[in-house]
Order: sequence, then structure tokens, then C-alpha cells
Amino acid sequence: MYIASQIIETIALVITLYSYHLKTKKSIFKGMCVANILDITHYFFLNAYSGLVTKVMALVRNIFILKKEDNKKLKSNIFLILFIIAYIVLAFITFKNIYSTLPFVAAIIYMIVVWNGNELQIKKIAFLCYFFWLVYNISVFSVMGIVSNVIALISTYIAYFNYKKENNWLWKNVLLLQHYQTI
Repeated sequence: MYIASQIIETIALVITLYSYHLKTKKSIFKGMCVANILDITHYFFLNAYSGLVTKVMALVRNIFILKKEDNKKLKSNIFLILFIIAYIVLAFITFKNIYSTLPFVAAIIYMIVVWNGNELQIKKIAFLCYFFWLVYNISVFSVMGIVSNVIALISTYIAYFNYKKENNWLWKNVLLLQHYQTI
């Protein structure tokens, strides 16, 4: 089962990397839903229940956020509070050691930002949350989880840098000036 878990995590990694380079919040979350299903299976095979439960909640959260975009009734902060409470309760239920709380800490931080955040904020906070997941994956001995987190950290940084570069007036003018200097 260990080898199967690592193969599944490799596929989840590819989907995650692709997702963070998408332009819209909706596209990012659709890709993340697919990656979450694979992550759930990965953690199940490792008997890593904190990771598994956090990814189940992440799947529900991502679907909810996609629905929230189109339904004003779902935009109430009461739903955000309910998700946070659910994460806290599940963290207590699955508590094994301090490392088992890290996926929940990452999920709560991520949830708060994505609730009303834009694509740039999501990319910035994803970078931080991958550090928590990296430590958790080390604690459950998931080699591909570790590799996935390191690559995701690098990829998310690149996506963030590219977003900033594309949307920065000063950067555009520096590039334009460099272009004219080479002519």
C-alpha cells in the first residue's frame, strides 16, 4: 500500500502544480478538488488520519467555496466559523501528536484567507501552508508528500512572482525600458 500511496501522491502533485498556475479562483479550486480526492486516498493508504480528515474537509471546503461564489446566502461568515469549528473538533478527534495538528492549522489559515481572498492572497498563503504540510509529511514518512511539498513551495513562489510581475506597473515599465535599450 505504501508504494500505491506514493504513486497517487505523485499524480496529486502534478494536478496541484497545474492548478496554482491557473488564472481564476474558480479554476484553482476545481483543480484542487481533484488533487484533494487523490490526497485522501494517499493518506488513507498511510493510515495518516489527520491528513486524510483534513483533505476530506478541504474537498468539502473547496466545493462550498465554488458554490459560495454564485450564491449570496452562502457568503455569510457564519459558514467560515462553522468550518473553523469543524477543523478544531476534528483536530482533537484525530490527535496523535503535535505533528497531527499541523494539517488542521494549515487548513484553518488557508480557509480564512480563501474565504474572501483573491488569487494573489491565495498563492501567498498557500506558500505558508505548504510548510506545515511538509513537516506533517515528514512525520508520517511520506516521501512523495515531502517531495510534493518542496516542489509545491517552489512552484507557488514562481506563480506568485509571475503574478506580481504581470500586474506590477513598475516591472512592466522596467521590461519595456530594457526592451528599448536593446534595440
